[in-house]
Amino acid sequence: MSQAEIALGVVGCGTIGGYWLDHFASQLSLASQTRVTALFRSSQALVTPRGIDVSRWRQLFAEQAEQSDKNRILRWIQASQERGQQTVLLDLTAAKSISRAYVDWFKAGAHVISANKYAGSSGVDTYQELQRVQQQYQRTWLYNTTVGAGLPILSAIAERCRCGDGILRVEGNLSGSLSWIFQNYRSGDALSQWLLKARDLGLTEPDPRTDLGGMDVARKLVILAREAGWSLQLRDVAIHNLVPKSLQDCSTEEFLADLTAFDQAFDDWRATQDANAEQWVYLGYIERTADGGVRAGTELVPIAAESSYARLPAGNANFTVRSQQYDANPLIIQGPGAGPEVTAAGVHSDVLQLIGQLRK
Repeated sequence: MSQAEIALGVVGCGTIGGYWLDHFASQLSLASQTRVTALFRSSQALVTPRGIDVSRWRQLFAEQAEQSDKNRILRWIQASQERGQQTVLLDLTAAKSISRAYVDWFKAGAHVISANKYAGSSGVDTYQELQRVQQQYQRTWLYNTTVGAGLPILSAIAERCRCGDGILRVEGNLSGSLSWIFQNYRSGDALSQWLLKARDLGLTEPDPRTDLGGMDVARKLVILAREAGWSLQLRDVAIHNLVPKSLQDCSTEEFLADLTAFDQAFDDWRATQDANAEQWVYLGYIERTADGGVRAGTELVPIAAESSYARLPAGNANFTVRSQQYDANPLIIQGPGAGPEVTAAGVHSDVLQLIGQLRK
């Protein structure tokens, strides 16, 4: 009996999704009988049951995409199932609303590959329901690019746990945008100078306070903790918000127009922490406490010239994993930690892993 075809649907065809379609989708082997059959973007969808010519996906989407509603993805899953296809959805958005649909996708018959951090860092009730339904319906959910882009930090933690090695602490510069900014910034610079350069390069969100606020790092910490088998929620994470309270609630335009006040507030804070420090790094950490609990937080800290963080190329990440077996000599994972190229490559690695599982 021939194996069932695998139908891929891509949700979100922006920076990461577009890069994956442009550079990786064409590498899917015909022998694996895997085809991209649907693209979903905002309120439009392009569905071609026999497969989309990914070399022309932008042109085809512009010419043939139809208006869609919130149930269009579910209808695609159901139609694919009726054709006898195995169904995989790639959530390459950063939308909370999309992550809330995973339970329905699992029930309808889809496996999920996600670069979206919202599901993995959701509230405990939502997360437990997601896990329960995934297991009940025997679906696969891969999310290795939600932390560290293409770096194997989640798989390293999972491997340590599988072999019975208890995780003690994980630390790293988890924000690609803040890593780039502070790998370039030196005390005495106007921080806004590097912030605006990062924004111009597309490294920050349109409102850079999304990055400066530390919530992105906090979500990644929750995902890391859960991979280690620890119970952690966002409200448990101590977050260092780099935006002064006076600029947290104004519009993006007002914030960008008042960067002098932002710089002054940051310099005032820096002087109280370490007036002589030249270089800084924005870190996230999770660790076991002496009483068996979990402590997690984000913080901007000064670093010395000999620190491993001080020598990183701009945009690179450095993770330190301490466990019972890797305590005195911790496990170090280092490399490009942000960018569409490495994130799309990580997504493709998950795609190939899932295809391999479905073909067993």
